[in-house]
Amino acid sequence: MHELFKGPRSLREPSERIAFWLTAIFSLPAALAIGYLLHESIGASQAALFIVVAMVYVTLARGRLLGSSVRVHELQYPRVFAIVKRACAALEIPMPLIFVREDNYVPAVALGFGEPYALVLSSHWIELFSDDELSFVIGRELGHIAAGHTRFHSLLSVSGNENPVVSLIFGAWLRRCTLTCDKVGLLCCGTLDAAIRAMGIAAFHEFGRRVDYQAFAEQHAEIQNDAVLRLGEWLSSEPYATRRIASLRRFIATQSYAAAEAWFLRERAAEPPALAAPGQTKVATRDCAGWWRRFAAWGIDAVVVTAIITSFGGTVASSLGKRADSSVVSVSRGNVKISEPGVSVTISGKNKTNAGIHVERPGFAWKNPAMTGGATSSPVPSPAPTASPDKLGPIEFTDQGPAVNVFGSDIPLSAGGVGDLIHRLGFFFWFPVYLALLVILAGQTFGMMITGLRVVTTEFRRPSLGRTLLRYLIVGFLWPLIMPLSVISRRVLLHDRLSKTRVVKVERVLTRPAPASAQT
Repeated sequence: MHELFKGPRSLREPSERIAFWLTAIFSLPAALAIGYLLHESIGASQAALFIVVAMVYVTLARGRLLGSSVRVHELQYPRVFAIVKRACAALEIPMPLIFVREDNYVPAVALGFGEPYALVLSSHWIELFSDDELSFVIGRELGHIAAGHTRFHSLLSVSGNENPVVSLIFGAWLRRCTLTCDKVGLLCCGTLDAAIRAMGIAAFHEFGRRVDYQAFAEQHAEIQNDAVLRLGEWLSSEPYATRRIASLRRFIATQSYAAAEAWFLRERAAEPPALAAPGQTKVATRDCAGWWRRFAAWGIDAVVVTAIITSFGGTVASSLGKRADSSVVSVSRGNVKISEPGVSVTISGKNKTNAGIHVERPGFAWKNPAMTGGATSSPVPSPAPTASPDKLGPIEFTDQGPAVNVFGSDIPLSAGGVGDLIHRLGFFFWFPVYLALLVILAGQTFGMMITGLRVVTTEFRRPSLGRTLLRYLIVGFLWPLIMPLSVISRRVLLHDRLSKTRVVKVERVLTRPAPASAQT
């Protein structure tokens, strides 16, 4: 946990954590109620699918930023780079990737699910802010990163724009997050006047320079005296600007502000902390997540995958090894035909010359015309039984084509057979696929994001596509062996060793000192 959010003088709004857990508990019932009012079906399965899509979108959005936005560094927009660097050094957080894009609605937003985060500034506003005003705007977003808000904000609003449905469901928590991070912005800009001006320009653009903020702040008292006017704030993900100003005025007069300011202005290094350098640092055993943390992440992911599977009508439990109900009954005029694996029964009753029962199975055929009054015929031998199908390892070559035996079930090697296999495997197929997909794209799953974990190679590199697929193929086939062995080796599991990947704790990556070459 960041130093500014520890202990009794934490900058976090007192009710922020309570609002987070209450929102998490009641978000699904609230979504169901909103869906009912809007005549839309919103449930756990839709929420789970939204989580996966949002994680993929935000991860791919970094590529969009690189391709269509200006990357800020020491030579490209040095003014902005210097402000971000100074604030990161004071807050002791790693430098985010900084981008400038055209956005008429959002002055600044932090995005991402882990280090390095992306800080995106709007070219529509950036030149309107003075240095101290820009320090407040940037400090607020860095505060979201330090407080752990950004990974959740990225899921709820992947573009940074306000969403009315999200505001209704999660607004109580989001508004408290804003009040928390306004305090960090105040520390970064240094004066209450600069913070208020920055909020005004962010809200009113150029007109913000002509606003009397003393008179504007007095509107807060009018709102406080009218309960109906206060309810309007529920429709937004941010508090009223008048409330934000009042909150900062109260905060600057407290001992918490004095202590936070003293910490912020302490003697410190001029450089922000560096992340572990990929290829230059080895993952130690102590960097890896323990048993309980890993399986907490797996438990969260299992709930997400189960919800997605059921939303598409799939099965959670595997049906391999069980007898498939493949019987077929067809009825035509005067005939009934029942087909089971290995046997076919035809009952003909309308035409007297053909009435009777006809039974066929490999090596045997029998017809009973007794229903028409004719003499009972003796069994008529069918052609000699065919030889047993040819085999090549686990593959059998039959008249219907090649098939492979999987856990006692013959699966045809065809598109339909593979689809049936996936359907019957259910959760045990889709869970490794879900893990592999998100680790390939985002470096972590939703459960890992919640528990602060990430998948890397043994040298802190991002795992390649092939290595990630190998990792989760091993999980898919050897999970009955991985589970018991995890009790013995709790930090580096069997599939970690075989694929040369590791599940590391995010805080270990941040606190681990980077090599000297990476800091120069």
